[in-house]
Amino acid sequence: MVLGSLLLLAACTESFEDRCRREAREYTERMCPRVIAEYTMIDSMVFVEEPIGFTYYYNVSGPLDDPELMTDDVIEEFRSELLRNLRQDINLKRYKERGLTFTYIYVSATTQEHLAEATLGPEDYN
Repeated sequence: MVLGSLLLLAACTESFEDRCRREAREYTERMCPRVIAEYTMIDSMVFVEEPIGFTYYYNVSGPLDDPELMTDDVIEEFRSELLRNLRQDINLKRYKERGLTFTYIYVSATTQEHLAEATLGPEDYN
């Protein structure tokens, strides 16, 4: 009973940033790596403090694993799709209400080369 009370008290005193950090770590431990679409696997999610938010790391393979494919137009299409999904994602509501930034980084599965990046902040999704 005392241990349960102490754990509850500790959870109540956890700051928003500490909770975000913990949730990102737990998400990565439980859910990653995981295929989320054909040729795309989420590798990890981390909480960052500047700008405050989450960074998602993806590995891309197959036809997407081509630096020449990642033109400005293709990256803008990725960004538009990510923004549409972010606006509709009710699971992220409490983070969006706090104005967090969401960054998506795409890395080559074969070379580990950085292929594309998109950052979406409150000015984008509100």
